[in-house]
Amino acid sequence: MKFSIIHELSDRLRIKLSIPRGYSFDMDAINVIEGIRAVSVNQSIGTLLVRYDGDGSTRMDLTKAVAEIPLTSLQKNKPVCDKLRKKKMVAIKSGMLLLASPLIPLPLKPLIAFYGAMPIFKKGIQSLLNRHLNVDVLDSSAIGVAMGIGDYRAAGIISFLLKVGDYFEERTRQRSRKMLADMYQVVGGEYVWVNTEEGEVLVKASEISEGDIVIVRAGSLIPVDGTVIEGEAMVNQSSMTGEPLPVMKRAGITVYAGTAVVEGTLFIKTISARNETRVAKIIKVIEESENLKADAQSHAEELANKIVPYSLLLSGITYALTGSLVRTASVLLVDYSCILKLSAPLAIMSTITKAASRGVLIKGGKFIEKLSSADVFVFDKTGTLTQATPEVVDVIPFNGYEREYVLKYAACVEEHFPHPVATAIITKAADEGIIHKEEHGKVEYIAAHGIVSMVNGKRILVGSRHFILDDEGVDLGIAESTIKELAHRGLSVLYVAMDNELAGIIAIDDPLRQDSLKLLQELNGLGVRKVIMLTGDTDAAARSAAEKLGIKEYHSQMLPDEKREIINQLKDIGHVVAMVGDGINDSPALSIADVGISMKHGADVAKETCDVLILNEDLDGIVYARDVSQKTIALIKQNFKYIIGINSALIGLGLIGFLSPATSALMHNVTTIAVTMNSVRSLSVKREEGI
Repeated sequence: MKFSIIHELSDRLRIKLSIPRGYSFDMDAINVIEGIRAVSVNQSIGTLLVRYDGDGSTRMDLTKAVAEIPLTSLQKNKPVCDKLRKKKMVAIKSGMLLLASPLIPLPLKPLIAFYGAMPIFKKGIQSLLNRHLNVDVLDSSAIGVAMGIGDYRAAGIISFLLKVGDYFEERTRQRSRKMLADMYQVVGGEYVWVNTEEGEVLVKASEISEGDIVIVRAGSLIPVDGTVIEGEAMVNQSSMTGEPLPVMKRAGITVYAGTAVVEGTLFIKTISARNETRVAKIIKVIEESENLKADAQSHAEELANKIVPYSLLLSGITYALTGSLVRTASVLLVDYSCILKLSAPLAIMSTITKAASRGVLIKGGKFIEKLSSADVFVFDKTGTLTQATPEVVDVIPFNGYEREYVLKYAACVEEHFPHPVATAIITKAADEGIIHKEEHGKVEYIAAHGIVSMVNGKRILVGSRHFILDDEGVDLGIAESTIKELAHRGLSVLYVAMDNELAGIIAIDDPLRQDSLKLLQELNGLGVRKVIMLTGDTDAAARSAAEKLGIKEYHSQMLPDEKREIINQLKDIGHVVAMVGDGINDSPALSIADVGISMKHGADVAKETCDVLILNEDLDGIVYARDVSQKTIALIKQNFKYIIGINSALIGLGLIGFLSPATSALMHNVTTIAVTMNSVRSLSVKREEGI
């Protein structure tokens, strides 16, 4: 087998393996080598970590053993979807019994039919015991009537097709979980190094607790959410953020489970481990999303249950009028409820899974429906319509303060509340070689206003004009001409004050995203009637951005409550509102909107509050989410029409005796499977290849 050594200490080797995806490395050939103390495999990134006694001969035996293991000795991963496998086997057995039914002796046919239908009868009886007259009762009745008139083949067909439908539903759920696991490379069962008073100790990742210091070296996945306390490393976090290139992580920066250290070593203080990591929470959101049902889905399920008594009543009337069990069975074997209950959830689930694979996390079916019908899109400006990486173009000191002093302490306090503007200031300080150690007191963030702290006995304020002038009463007279000139150039201005005296201003260029105009044009093509921009920035900066993007309505210098109020006003007059934002100050508006959309670089509270999270770097995900949502709801409505039309025709043909029970069952269940497959098919979104 091909391999390379990517990290080596006197008693430890980390080896990069050429293992095809879907295979596991057989460690038996290595474990038997004398001097080997511990072996663990990280299959997500294809590495082998070996601890040995440090002897040179042991190292030689180890590398030789790895090189000599042929590819054919690798064993394919065993399936873990036991529930899915069982349902598949049940469907296969039912199908085999159905195929063999012509060969089964007549005395055995009732027993075989009853055996095949036993799981369905159990569900029906349980529903009756719970006083629920639902689709399980209807299915049981249909099979019972078929058996009652001696049509055991029809009973077998019904049992088989119900089991096939059950298998397809479970298969869709399993595919959802597998896609999520592949996307986020969930870490579990691996050994990791922990720094303790006794030195480095190898422990299971599942045993890591908050506060533990985890050591992660090149080639390893980070197993926890935590803060770097020592070391520097390039980290590939594409599984979490979609960024194609590794990014530098150093002391004070947060890292996340499932991301990989490409180069360097990090000492990470654990914040969250196991099921509390961000990756685990994202997956949990998706797995729980089917509980947040769309209205169309809820209505379909309610209608399905309501139809059951009428289906039973119609079959009873048919028997009373005709005295024919055959016609009664033909009517009973065709029902609306089964497919009504199945098609909408599968369409919703399929869409959520496909969207997740495209970097769009939709947190429930209800948000698919709201997003499909939203006629007003409200956008935050900074970091949403503008680039997520604004730049500091100038730092201008006043009142005797030095430029370096203003930039240094602005960066010092801003680094505690990461936001695109804060990142720009921190980056500018780093580019100029300005070191800003922790020389301040407790830092307080006032949403949509600014930051307050103490530096060397002085009260430092960093924030907006509204915060500095209106709230804190700092005199800006000395800088007014400069501020106007910067505003005329379309630049944003951040103010820094010390002890209620203006220390300086920071001019920030926040250029529009290249894809912002394209986004708005495509949303217009998808039926969005109005676009509104809300921003806490100055009127000049807001007006400049609105004019370039062709946005007719915008509001500047907005506070969080004011953004929320505008959303409420739009909803009160009948609009369905989608809000797109990424900041702490956007969270109230995101929560009150019919559907809140946030970006992957946004503040944590915005990402928690939103209903749709875009994990990719660009804005295409918003268009994709809108497009796929509309197509999903259209698909559900289309399926509804098919169900009503086809099943009504089948019932009518059964009433007049044109269809036998077996034919009714076959045509009904073929329709059921066809609609089911239509629900889980790959939605042919034309823009899917390049929105």
